[in-house]
Amino acid sequence: MNKKITQTGIMFKRATALDMLRGISIFGMVLSANIPFGVLPSWMYHAQTPPPSHIYNPGIPGLTWVDLVLPVFIFCMGVSIPLALNKRIESGDKLFKISFNVIERYLMLVIFAIFIAHIQPSANSNGFLNFNFLGFDMKGYDLNIISILGFLLLFPIYMVMKDSKRRLKSRIAGWTGAIGIIFILQFVYGFEFSLQRRNIIILLLANVYLLGALSWFITRKSTTNRLLLLGLWAAVQLLSKYTHFDEPLNQLNNLSWIFQFRMTHYMLLLIPATLVGDLLYKRMKSGQSYAYLIPVHKSTTILFSALALFGVWLLIGLYNRWSLILNISTPIILAGFYFSIKKYLPQYMLLFKIAAYMILIGLILEPVEGGIKKDPVTASYLFLTGGISICWLCFLEFICHKSEDRYIVKLFSGAGSNPLLAYVATTWFVLPLLQISFLVIPYNWLYPAGYHWVGVIRAIILVLFVMNLVAWASRKKIVWRA
Repeated sequence: MNKKITQTGIMFKRATALDMLRGISIFGMVLSANIPFGVLPSWMYHAQTPPPSHIYNPGIPGLTWVDLVLPVFIFCMGVSIPLALNKRIESGDKLFKISFNVIERYLMLVIFAIFIAHIQPSANSNGFLNFNFLGFDMKGYDLNIISILGFLLLFPIYMVMKDSKRRLKSRIAGWTGAIGIIFILQFVYGFEFSLQRRNIIILLLANVYLLGALSWFITRKSTTNRLLLLGLWAAVQLLSKYTHFDEPLNQLNNLSWIFQFRMTHYMLLLIPATLVGDLLYKRMKSGQSYAYLIPVHKSTTILFSALALFGVWLLIGLYNRWSLILNISTPIILAGFYFSIKKYLPQYMLLFKIAAYMILIGLILEPVEGGIKKDPVTASYLFLTGGISICWLCFLEFICHKSEDRYIVKLFSGAGSNPLLAYVATTWFVLPLLQISFLVIPYNWLYPAGYHWVGVIRAIILVLFVMNLVAWASRKKIVWRA
């Protein structure tokens, strides 16, 4: 939310730290998809798909930084729900209009998930233009062009436009082009259109957003009711884990393309995130600035830095399976934080309590569930990653307070405020562009055989380039919204 005066005369300001956290999570998502495959230490990949084979093993517990990026993004989505919907309520929108917009956004996310899955170059192996150039095998040259065209068509479909007439013309042109590409892929390339072919991450976000927005709306006036709803979702997850009642629901082909029941388990993360969103909204409504929240004191710098490092410590301990050390040290560390925050940062006490409860509950449940796991998702995974996300959000608020005009803040917050564009720009635009321009040849030279960490540096450079591109687009008001 940019600065804007509502009907009640309240001045709102976009939550820069939240955008920054979202941007960092997207950076992690894209980076993890572009690092060398199967040759790095296991902590550089999902814990349950270790190198070198990356074969999925649901029996492996643990947490890596790659396992963190998705729940951090979902946490940011949960925090954003009260900020966005409260703004609509304050502006006078009726219940029907708000509900319609929530459902519309959900459906647009589902369509987004289906479309990008069809135009991804690697999804279709039947390209017509395959040749060798300077010893480089170029396969599917034409498919890369189609991917870029599909990416460009997402602009008229999803870009925010204030002028209604221009928006209508743009949407018609975009939809016409997108349908045309689907027809070309099916009838020229023999790539059959299927609702079951969709980007699973975007579909998950769509499902979680729909349930999260509806859950927040019906409980927005009562924290007690929200916590009771959290308990209900916890019971549902427990029941499905031990009775598997949800398996038939997940296998319904007529429904699974748009909704999967197993994705509802992420409500254990999203509902607490909406409580954080409520706190941020109240802060914005009261006009509290970072300067008010964060007094100038050496202890505040130490406290915020310690919160960030505490999140890193939990990640390292869970990856290495230091369960006993974590169970002994965490309550002591949290107690130290409690008294320090009470003295130096009382405005952050409610946020800290939510984080502390989530971390403690996650640690208690961790051994009960056979260790923390991303898939099948465990409650400990959702609670612990939520608690870590709050710690890092607090630290990023401190960073924004100290240096909101710095390049690093503008980079990640700019990309984080434009998440759909940031998510697809690498795979659906930049990499295909490298292919058709043959710049992929020098790009490949940047990763000499056997120098795997050089390949990581190359991936970091690529992703930073894309993040800069998206941040620039955000500054120019070129923003996608479902």
